[in-house]
Amino acid sequence: MSWRPFLFSLIFFVILFVVTEIGLRIALMCYGYPLLKPGDYLYSGFYPTIKEMIGKEIRNDDDIQDVLILGGSVISTPWSNMEVRLDTILSKKYGKAKKFAFYNTAAAGHTSLDNLIKYKLLEDKRFDLVIYYEAINENRANCIPGVDFRSDYAHIKWYCDIYLLQAHPEINITVVPYVFDLAMRAIRDKMTRKIYASREQVDPGFAKFGASIKTGPSYQKNLRGLIDLSRKRGDELLLISYASYFPKGVKLTGEQKDMDHFAGCHYASPVTIWGEADYVKKGIEVHNRILTDLAKKSKAHFLDMAGNMPQDGSLFCDVCHVSERGAQKFSNSLATYIIDSKLVE
Repeated sequence: MSWRPFLFSLIFFVILFVVTEIGLRIALMCYGYPLLKPGDYLYSGFYPTIKEMIGKEIRNDDDIQDVLILGGSVISTPWSNMEVRLDTILSKKYGKAKKFAFYNTAAAGHTSLDNLIKYKLLEDKRFDLVIYYEAINENRANCIPGVDFRSDYAHIKWYCDIYLLQAHPEINITVVPYVFDLAMRAIRDKMTRKIYASREQVDPGFAKFGASIKTGPSYQKNLRGLIDLSRKRGDELLLISYASYFPKGVKLTGEQKDMDHFAGCHYASPVTIWGEADYVKKGIEVHNRILTDLAKKSKAHFLDMAGNMPQDGSLFCDVCHVSERGAQKFSNSLATYIIDSKLVE
């Protein structure tokens, strides 16, 4: 009868494990994780703009022109409704001869890394055209002492959380290892007094570190990843240089008076959410040079939106977000390039 103690111990540990699993899943659910498939938090918690695309068949060999938009807030649905504008212009041009399906995954705060991650997550989708437009949000990653900067942006907690989630493919089966690692990281961060750069706005005390544009190599690596992946999948890729407006002779401080130099939109972002104005401008210029160079070397499609958008304050709500007039100019320039280059034919 020596097997009985073993059996009782086994049953006890199984029950303990199940109770622990259920308890941890309920705890995670309080933070927004799905109960049955907590791994889907990668979509619901980080990248909701691609959530509806998961499980949907998207092909580039049918009669529908599928267009993926990658970027930050400027071309996102809430800000400029860029996909609606493009659909209107292109549908008018091609009439019933072409059907379009736009997937706008652009979102506020997203960097080149976020856009690469999103594109990777759409591994079973094939697009007729992929549009990339983003070069300002990287600047927040620069606003940290050089010794604390990480090329994979792990010095921003947002990415640490993503990496941890991706490191646990078993999470839908059991959350125990994930929660253990999550707890260990929190303890380690507290003990080492880990410094994180903000993803949403720059700590004024850290803004000075933005003078050093440390993100160049990372931006280049991420864009190269997009280029290589689009070629592997057979997706046409359009890289667009980043348009911005920094009024000449004006020292932008992030205060309300800055808005006197822009279009007077209902909503606008102070330049200081990305850092000090001069450093933000410098960062955009560095990233634009990298994007332009990569486009030339890889022979990817390239649109110089930085050159196409006039330096006119009425076109901008702030240093990067476009006003209604700006959105019209932007979408028309983009649609004209798509048509002239026959990217959807």
